[in-house]
Amino acid sequence: MSVFNLTDSITCHAWNRDRSKVAICPNTNEIWIYSNCQAVDVAQWRKEAVLTEHDMVVSGLDWSPVHDMLVSCSHDRSAFVWKYEPSERKWKPSLVVLRITRAAMTVKWSPNGASSLSPNLSIHIPTRVTTFTIAGKKFAVGSSAKCVSVCYYEQAENWWISKVIKKHKSTYASILFPLLSSSHCHPICHRRVVDVDWHPNSQLLLTASTDMQCRVFAAYVPDVDGAPDAGPFAAMAPFGEVMAEFDNANAWVTAAVWSPSGMRLAFAGHGSSIHFVHFGRPGEVPTLQTVRFSHLPLTRLLFLSNDAVVGCGHDFNLLLFTTSPQGFWSFSELLDKKSAATTASKADKSEFNNGIYIL
Repeated sequence: MSVFNLTDSITCHAWNRDRSKVAICPNTNEIWIYSNCQAVDVAQWRKEAVLTEHDMVVSGLDWSPVHDMLVSCSHDRSAFVWKYEPSERKWKPSLVVLRITRAAMTVKWSPNGASSLSPNLSIHIPTRVTTFTIAGKKFAVGSSAKCVSVCYYEQAENWWISKVIKKHKSTYASILFPLLSSSHCHPICHRRVVDVDWHPNSQLLLTASTDMQCRVFAAYVPDVDGAPDAGPFAAMAPFGEVMAEFDNANAWVTAAVWSPSGMRLAFAGHGSSIHFVHFGRPGEVPTLQTVRFSHLPLTRLLFLSNDAVVGCGHDFNLLLFTTSPQGFWSFSELLDKKSAATTASKADKSEFNNGIYIL
């Protein structure tokens, strides 16, 4: 494993398609873009740009895997789509109005957002107009306002359109705290969408929320997606409707991810658990398995294949989960092997080193 220490604190980061560049937020309103990142020696990395359009901490970054465009979101409730202009040697921003009332938490391009452009509402700034000539696809922004903004590029108007999914309602708040459910200050009502992930068909959106629910939403936009594809479901629902809902975590859902095939998904709970959903034929009831582990909760998940998932979280380590030939999931191993000679004090200190870790 390689460790690249770039600053004291990193709140989010994103790599470009060929891993030659990385964008990070140093826990401020800035975005730092480094180039020459294929070099093993971090001293050879070059900070090529500092982007400062946001007013508050940048909470999410995602780099399109094809058209080399970066999307960012922030606690200032806005997002920007960044496009590099070689002739001017600078990154041009296009502001995205997300139509949310609280902080943006995370952002994710749709898989087919690579073949054209990503979603967001671009505003014509008086001193400049940023023009995109590529037809657009989509990206999604999770927020602290119990909603998700699904954004796509409107080429005819040369701006980004955002549509809001508002189905993240807390049943726990209304049942357990009926007198507080209408309060604007009680934290039980401020449910956050902390993670989003697109189905491979780019028409189904998976969300992880602190209302203890993992949900699959219909995110089909006719003007962008062409023919509807319901994936593992019998039929596509109208935009923003819940296709499936899982409450097995019994805790905050901190991460959620689709498998490469789109027939499986996984989500992590704050109670040190991970849950796997297997879809069968369209219309069949999916099967679900829960795996509990003795480590701290996970905050990020990634399918390495349809049969292997890696997760990371508060343990400062990577946990590998695999499935047996019979289809049963289990915890396999920790990927970052600790040396037995490492003292507790050194281990504690290392867990607060902020950097980018590459296996």
